[in-house]
Amino acid sequence: MNSMPCAETLFESFCESNSLSWERVPVQETPTPDYVVLSNGQYIYFEIKQIDEDDNFKTSGSISSRTVGAHIRQRITYSKKQIQVGAKLGALSILLVYNNLDPLQLFGTEQHDFIAAMYGEMTVELKESRIVDSYHGRNSSLRQDQNTSFSAVGHLRHSVAGPSVRLYENVFASNSLNTVLLPPCFEVVYVNLT
Repeated sequence: MNSMPCAETLFESFCESNSLSWERVPVQETPTPDYVVLSNGQYIYFEIKQIDEDDNFKTSGSISSRTVGAHIRQRITYSKKQIQVGAKLGALSILLVYNNLDPLQLFGTEQHDFIAAMYGEMTVELKESRIVDSYHGRNSSLRQDQNTSFSAVGHLRHSVAGPSVRLYENVFASNSLNTVLLPPCFEVVYVNLT
């Protein structure tokens, strides 16, 4: 008997505690997202992924190291086909990532991890030892010509008030986040790339 991943249990709890109308998407032979939520007469599809292991994460007072955005970038890659299902229907399609590795839910899922994974590593341009420009550079998972099916990538987490979700918009999304359709229980971070 398979037990449900912690991330899916937490997402269902989030939906229940916020009175969201939700259901699991039936598993098919082709990839499908995990859940669909009905909000204001519109469907929103969710793919849920969790981070369970990383050999670089140390718990006994040792120093842990990681590449900024690597965990999120990997989950974006793993989720492409599931996310495309809802996007092809014209619906919002969102990837949520839960950090089951770190009890503080930070290692690999801080705000800069999401932004670096989505839009690229922060890069500075130097001229005569001065910074003349800064921008998101290499290793971007979302671009005008790539992964436009993702409406947002979000952090599903435990908080003092209960389960919570923080979404990071995809500025290149074919189905952009719409605050009218999106229930107010979702915290949204709008990203300015200029």
